[in-house]
Amino acid sequence: MRFFQKKKKAPITDIPQGQARQIWDSFRKNKLAMAALIVLVIIVASAICCGFVFDYEIDALQMDASNRLSGPSLSHWFGTDNFGRDLFVRVLFGTRYSLLFGIGCTALSLLIGCLFGAVAAYYGGIMDSVIMRIVDAVMCIPSILLALTIVAVAGAGIRSLIIAITISNIPGFTRMVRSVILSVVSQDYIEAARSCGTRDRTIILRHLLPNALGPILVNSMMQIAGMIMTAAGLSYIGMGVSSPTPEWGSMLSEGVEMMRLYPHLVIFPGMAILVTALSFNLIGDGLTDALDPHRRTQ
Repeated sequence: MRFFQKKKKAPITDIPQGQARQIWDSFRKNKLAMAALIVLVIIVASAICCGFVFDYEIDALQMDASNRLSGPSLSHWFGTDNFGRDLFVRVLFGTRYSLLFGIGCTALSLLIGCLFGAVAAYYGGIMDSVIMRIVDAVMCIPSILLALTIVAVAGAGIRSLIIAITISNIPGFTRMVRSVILSVVSQDYIEAARSCGTRDRTIILRHLLPNALGPILVNSMMQIAGMIMTAAGLSYIGMGVSSPTPEWGSMLSEGVEMMRLYPHLVIFPGMAILVTALSFNLIGDGLTDALDPHRRTQ
């Protein structure tokens, strides 16, 4: 009977779980990164839950001339704008748009950049030359100028802003992913997979990209902050989201003319941009230290 008993398989998740635990322990030791993570969780939770507490049409868009330009108080924590709209509610709903631009555009740019960068690094030769020459040509144009051009052609709006920011950041992601993949593609296990007849698509998706995930993740966290700033800047100059949509850049644009008499109109939207962007940057710094095996062992 013992001969026919099934042998217990050794768990295959010990190493990944142990490595993930080491990364988390190292990240947790970084107090600034942990504080930024807590702040970011609060920001994301407020963006999700604000629709359940406040009514978008009434609290964020409806004008109230009797309460215009009132300062911070118990009834209006951040005061009201020049149309009598509650600034606190508008900042909360503006979090949704900023996170949409930051995370959404980063995800789209990273997806396309990973495809082009991995193909260029894996195949090399003519394929690499063609892709990288196109990337070099596009990167000659400053990303903000390219985004401005796309928005000017497509017209201001949320969809145009997402397309513009995504396209302007694809070249940077492509070059970054290519440089990371080049350090992985020459490894022995990649050559072994090739010799076994593994499909190129499988090698790229299952071997190259997962092993290059650390640097890609860190760079993506940094880019989210930059894309939030880019979206706010385009909206500030009237090339992005326009009023009455509660977007932080457009809110700054509305309040800048009256900031001397009513500074709360620019302080709170500006602080929202600053805190959110800083949180992503600090988390990215923490991930850089946590994913570095040399720093984890110190």
